[in-house]
Amino acid sequence: MHGNSNTLCEEFARGAKEAGHEVEQIHIQKKKIGACLGCNACYRNDGVCIQKDDMEEIREKMLAADVIVLSSPIYFYSMTAQMKTVIDRTYAFYQKLAGKTFYYIITCAAPDESFTETMKASLRGFTCCVPEAVEGGIILGVGANDCGEVKDMPVMKEAYEMGKNL
Repeated sequence: MHGNSNTLCEEFARGAKEAGHEVEQIHIQKKKIGACLGCNACYRNDGVCIQKDDMEEIREKMLAADVIVLSSPIYFYSMTAQMKTVIDRTYAFYQKLAGKTFYYIITCAAPDESFTETMKASLRGFTCCVPEAVEGGIILGVGANDCGEVKDMPVMKEAYEMGKNL
C-alpha cells in the first residue's frame, strides 16, 4: 500500500484527523467483492445485496460516513476494476448515500491533467446518480508513475490542506 493514490489518501487523512475528524481508510484491493449480478434482489431486500462478501462491511461504513473519498490510479483512462466493482455494488443502496460529500483522489503517470478527464467523468457519473451528492474537491497526482513518486510533488500539500479543511 505504498502507491501514489494511497500516499495522497494518507495525506488527506492526516489533514482531516488533525482537524478533528474521524477517518477510516478501506483498502479495497485487499477485499473480496463480487461483481454486481444485476438480479435486483437488493430492491426486494431493502437495499441489501444477496452476495455475502466484504461489500457488506463497506456498505455499512459508506452509509455511516459524512464524507466519502474515492481514490484510484488511472488504468487505461479510467479507475481500477476494484473501484468500479465497489461503485457498481452500491446499486443496492446508492440512494441511501443522499446528501453525502464526495472527494476524488486520482493519480496517473501521464504528464498533465487532460489525461484525467475520462476518470473524472466516470466518478461524476456515479455521484450524479446519488441524490443531492456534493463534490467536495478533486486531487490530481499527475506525472506520478513509480511508487512513492508523488511524495515529492506539490499535490501532497494540496491533499493535506483539503483534508484539513473538511
